[in-house]
Amino acid sequence: ILDFGGVLVTMPHDSPSARRLAAEVGIAPDRLTPEILGSDDWERALVGEIDAEELDRRLHARFGLPWEAGQPNLILRWFADETLSHELLDLAASLRRPPHFQVAVLSNAATDLEQQILHDKLNILHRFDLVVNSARVGVRKPDPAIYHLTLERLGVAPHEAIFVDDMPVNVAAAAALGIHAIHFQNQRQAVDAIRRALSTPQDTLTA
Repeated sequence: ILDFGGVLVTMPHDSPSARRLAAEVGIAPDRLTPEILGSDDWERALVGEIDAEELDRRLHARFGLPWEAGQPNLILRWFADETLSHELLDLAASLRRPPHFQVAVLSNAATDLEQQILHDKLNILHRFDLVVNSARVGVRKPDPAIYHLTLERLGVAPHEAIFVDDMPVNVAAAAALGIHAIHFQNQRQAVDAIRRALSTPQDTLTA
């Protein structure tokens, strides 16, 4: 079970796309994260109280930018230079072959995650057996309910699951439920940790 932002895709705060957007809205690149992802509108989008289009409209208004339906999404422009974690994706592909492990995405995201991002932009939606998007289910990490929902949809017990996330609070919440939880630091570290977990007997997987 893999997180999306910060795990399947990563991007430095001072990337060219971040610098371009920061210059357009008149703030420093390192202020984009708290200004956007720390906003009440983003929090509402994560649990589906507003959809991705409404979020985009509100963000444009927040920064004094004109908004029109169908125009490039502000957050997608921000993350235009994000990097796919190809090592993790390759591992996921190998695990879906015999012995047929399931591979899922569990993300705190807006309503455009599945279609606009995983399908249209990145073309990786088909690589996963399940996508659990907080905006679609109305609850977000680290609430235990979203982990239970993911496990239920996969049909597995907590000790049968491996979860990877870059946020310590989300990792701790998963571990508290008996899931083998890995704190993502970089691709190689995460891939090695997953491989070690897969070689561990199930009755000690959460140790």
